[in-house]
Amino acid sequence: MTRILVSSSTFPLDLSDTLPRFVYDLANALTAHGEVCALVPDAPGVPRETRLGGVEVRRFRYFVPRRLQVLAYGHGMADNLRRHPLAWLQTPLYVTALARATRRLATARGIEVVNSHWIVPQGLAVAWARGRRPRFRHVLSVHAGDVFMLAKLPFGRRLARYVLDRSDAVFADGSHVSARLESLAGRPIGAEIQPMGAHLELFRNAPPRPADDPDFPSGYLLFFGRLSEKKGVVYLLRALPRVLQRHPGLGLVVVGYGALEESLRREVARLGLESKVRFVGPKTHEEIASYLASCRLSVVPSIVDRHGDTEGMPTVVIEAMAAGVGVVASAVDGIPDVISHQRNGWLCREKDPEDLADKICHALVAVDDPAVRREITATAERHSWRRVAARYALAFSGEGAPGSGSPAESDTRVDAVWR
Repeated sequence: MTRILVSSSTFPLDLSDTLPRFVYDLANALTAHGEVCALVPDAPGVPRETRLGGVEVRRFRYFVPRRLQVLAYGHGMADNLRRHPLAWLQTPLYVTALARATRRLATARGIEVVNSHWIVPQGLAVAWARGRRPRFRHVLSVHAGDVFMLAKLPFGRRLARYVLDRSDAVFADGSHVSARLESLAGRPIGAEIQPMGAHLELFRNAPPRPADDPDFPSGYLLFFGRLSEKKGVVYLLRALPRVLQRHPGLGLVVVGYGALEESLRREVARLGLESKVRFVGPKTHEEIASYLASCRLSVVPSIVDRHGDTEGMPTVVIEAMAAGVGVVASAVDGIPDVISHQRNGWLCREKDPEDLADKICHALVAVDDPAVRREITATAERHSWRRVAARYALAFSGEGAPGSGSPAESDTRVDAVWR
């Protein structure tokens, strides 16, 4: 079997963790195609070596003492760099430690493929470990935030070219991410556009939450994700009064945590929506699936934030569709790659509460259209973790290089691997 190493800064501490888990989910799906080990940063209170599902997990230390490793823990690297001055000092140490750990593990285990997530720091460290004479095949996955950050750095273009020159294949989770990376690098990169996936069985079969909520007799809208600026939750709160004029029995449930929670709660109070908005904190994957099973719509009001940061293609879009839930989302990032307006979801303008409210009101009625329901189901099917992993497996083998062939040809190759 192919020996695969997955490298990421974002990874759950255990299977009950509420940290983003899409890299773990991909790694676990890849176990159908090889032996998978995940190389991820060390964190307080967790073993350095363990196993999650079918994935062996190795954690590398990048700073001493262990409790002060703040770069890759909690809110995410971008937020940590803004919040902790010590995180900036740890960045070069992190890259060096990861490159050494990658080279050491690749040699000891006979690793054939390394899949790194984000150009920096993972892609940079893996490219360094790979070298010009490749010790292994390097497949790079780009998720948006790193591309926007590199574009603002004076040496960003050189760094991007360095990593791309030492990558054998590239996946981007949105067409805008691929376009911006090509603009940054100054050349075509032939990336495969591939959002992350969803566990169809989990989201389709989740039990609903208890019914007859006295606060929300008409049900609720659902937001789930990290409470950061680029998620755009404040615009959803400002859209809610307009929605409630037409649907007074409706409520909003906010699942997640983050640096903006207190300011969002203050916005709820300012708008007089205390009885209509419920913050329930972070939840496990299984709990989120249960919330989706009971909601009327999922809302993804993503924006490009004041730092120029944004998302690739939020996994919450695919997860909601996997649950058969209609999605109203901003027409930014990679979202239009997946949502076709009024066909399998609804797109609104970013940072526009009135337009968001109008789209929500329209979707509350139109989501029951059988044709829309069929398209939602079909979209989810195309993004199951098994199919996403099959596309990666083709790139790992070199037989189906990203960006090669027509979409129909790509799907034919994927079907052959998947089956």
